[in-house]
Amino acid sequence: MRQNNGLYVSCPACGDEESEAHGRLALLRTLCISVLFTMPLMWSLRPLIQFLLATVVQFWPGMYFYKGAYRALRQKILGMDFLVALSTTIIYAYSAYITFTVYHNTKLYFLSECVLLSLILFGKYMETTSRYEASAAIRRLINLQPETAHILRGGAEIEVGLNDILPSDSIVIRSGDHIPIDCVISDGECLADESMLTGESEPIRKQPGDTLYCGTLCRDGQVLLSCGSIGKTTMLQQIIDIVSNAQSEKAPIARLADKIATVFVPIVVLIAAAVFCRWYFFADKGNLAQAVNCVCATLVIACPCALGLATPTAIMTGSGRAAEMGILFRGGDQLERAYKTDTVIFDKTGTLTFGMANDGEIIRPDAKDAVEKLKAAGIDVWMISGDKEVKAKRVAGLLGIENVIWEVKPSDKADAVKKLQAEGRHVAMVGDGINDSPALVCADIGIAVGSGTDIAIDSADVMIAGGSICAVPLIFRLSKGTMKIIRQNLVWAVIYNIICIPIAAAGIVNPSIAAAAMSLSSNGVLLNSLRLKNIEK
Repeated sequence: MRQNNGLYVSCPACGDEESEAHGRLALLRTLCISVLFTMPLMWSLRPLIQFLLATVVQFWPGMYFYKGAYRALRQKILGMDFLVALSTTIIYAYSAYITFTVYHNTKLYFLSECVLLSLILFGKYMETTSRYEASAAIRRLINLQPETAHILRGGAEIEVGLNDILPSDSIVIRSGDHIPIDCVISDGECLADESMLTGESEPIRKQPGDTLYCGTLCRDGQVLLSCGSIGKTTMLQQIIDIVSNAQSEKAPIARLADKIATVFVPIVVLIAAAVFCRWYFFADKGNLAQAVNCVCATLVIACPCALGLATPTAIMTGSGRAAEMGILFRGGDQLERAYKTDTVIFDKTGTLTFGMANDGEIIRPDAKDAVEKLKAAGIDVWMISGDKEVKAKRVAGLLGIENVIWEVKPSDKADAVKKLQAEGRHVAMVGDGINDSPALVCADIGIAVGSGTDIAIDSADVMIAGGSICAVPLIFRLSKGTMKIIRQNLVWAVIYNIICIPIAAAGIVNPSIAAAAMSLSSNGVLLNSLRLKNIEK
């Protein structure tokens, strides 16, 4: 196992791969034990045997929910695990009481209790698998970095660990090698495959003075890399940090869902108590079995699992898909807000153009396509420049941009953003230089081109790793798609509860069917969120 310190990239938020895999395997084992001891209950066994089998399920696999409920209660929260633990305990206790007090025509509910636990454990396993795969995507990035590097030291080529590299060393890179750290080429030329960082499949020709990034692949050629700046955080580490933060940070809509769930659970417990009173004292007076059945079905079917999964699964999948295409959202908040954008401001030099050459402007080949896509999506496109009016309008005209702000000093770019915001616009700013940083911070969404300065990247809400302007329209499409999925998930979760709680309270479904319905709603949310993986460029 690599030592994640020094020059090695790492993801502390992901946890240890071995321990995560062990945890997932332990949950799968718990699920299998639950199913194994539940299956015999489908036959007409003696009450005592049913009791013994149900006891194993309730206090072995079921311990998963008791522990979860205990942890939540210590934080003064009535969570989903509390509802599951409460409902299954009621069914188990009632059936155990019948087992030892009624000797003829006994009607036990051990099967309902065990099926309930098995189905919910299956849903938990699916959720854990989804989270594991999200972490695995980051680990695949980490594994792009080789463990060692071939360096020239004292006239000889040796292989050393990355933490043993000195600033005076030169790293030897040959065709087929992965780049161990971010370094500048001092000698030689090569074709670099940066698709794992940028999403662009076309190899890029690199020559002396160009930077090769950690984790990228040398397709062809041989170069020497200078190690003079080895203390700098690698682009790969920045990407891993951003993706990890985006997946772990809760968006505002996710925090709202959590608040709803926190209030919802105590309300459900009160509803269940009212259901018990209705059935036991009025609807079917004295029928404890029917009252218990209805209470447990209500508690189970109302478990807000779908509500709890609605947002985080969509945010994780959306940010993961964005990372695959070279788009890095700094957090779930930014992914949520980006779709509201109705105005995009491009800084001209370094963003839409490559700067000056032979006293002429070299326009990025993908700039016009990006502008056309933004306009087709109904977004107003603006260009901001320090150039004179004639020159700025000429470049804008070539790109099809009608809205131009010219002769703007670097310090005034933020004021231009604020002026448009004062008109009620949701403004995104796209830039790459140090002088763009104030505007990137002021904008509702700041977008930094990956080839830009570290200050611009640090100031931005979204980073385009490959520097391709064509990714800008995709940012808003990904955000819109993610929010659409979140809304669908939340609407589904709310409608499910509105329809199913009265059905359970009316005694139409038993706890086993309620568990199946609850599991189906949760898995439906998971599968709906996975549709974000299908968003194409």
